[in-house]
Amino acid sequence: MTDFNASDFGNSTKRRLPICFCLDTSGSMQGDPIKQLNMGLQNFLSSIKANDDTRSATDIAIITFGSSVDIILPFGKIGKGLPEISASTSLTPIGEGVLTALELLDARKKGYRELGIKYFQPWIVVITDGAPMGPNAMANYRTAVAACNELEKNDKLVVFNIGVGNAVDYDLLKQLSIKRPEPISVASAEFSKLFEFLGSSSSSVVSSGMNDDALYNISTEPEGESVDVDEFFRFLEEE
Repeated sequence: MTDFNASDFGNSTKRRLPICFCLDTSGSMQGDPIKQLNMGLQNFLSSIKANDDTRSATDIAIITFGSSVDIILPFGKIGKGLPEISASTSLTPIGEGVLTALELLDARKKGYRELGIKYFQPWIVVITDGAPMGPNAMANYRTAVAACNELEKNDKLVVFNIGVGNAVDYDLLKQLSIKRPEPISVASAEFSKLFEFLGSSSSSVVSSGMNDDALYNISTEPEGESVDVDEFFRFLEEE
């Protein structure tokens, strides 16, 4: 996890944007949701590689949490594609997944500093369709919440807390961020739109230095439990 290879960067000295996806692979994601998630990730990766700015400045890692926490894609050179992600368990160790993602991001930042490479605030993108489940799941989730909140408070992390469908405990998911008024809510059929947004936002950050506040200041309906993805996009277009 702490390995860092200078060859990852080639001759590029561009300021980096590290993004770690932390993805739910519990059984409720089986079928169309996991299929749409895989397609969205592949399209996101393609959009990153197709853009000169993001291809040379964006670092991506992918973690899944289900029966275990697995590093599907470590930080490093982006290959031709991603391994297929599957879902098949009743466990949802969100906290363990988030803590692993934070360790990866911290190791990546240390590597940047060793090489004298500047970087933007790291992103953690947490996508879940449920609530913490499993041994010590709630205790680990509280630890993860505290860690995310501390980093956010000190402007050292951008948190995307994203719920899929209607079974998400949005009150718990909301706790991951102290800056985002409400979690982002998507249907599995909207994954392509979500990843399109993430790709365009990463491009805006690395090419024009878009302020991170634009990724947080989202107007919401008072009675809403979460921010609908279309409302999210409308706000950003207005900005």
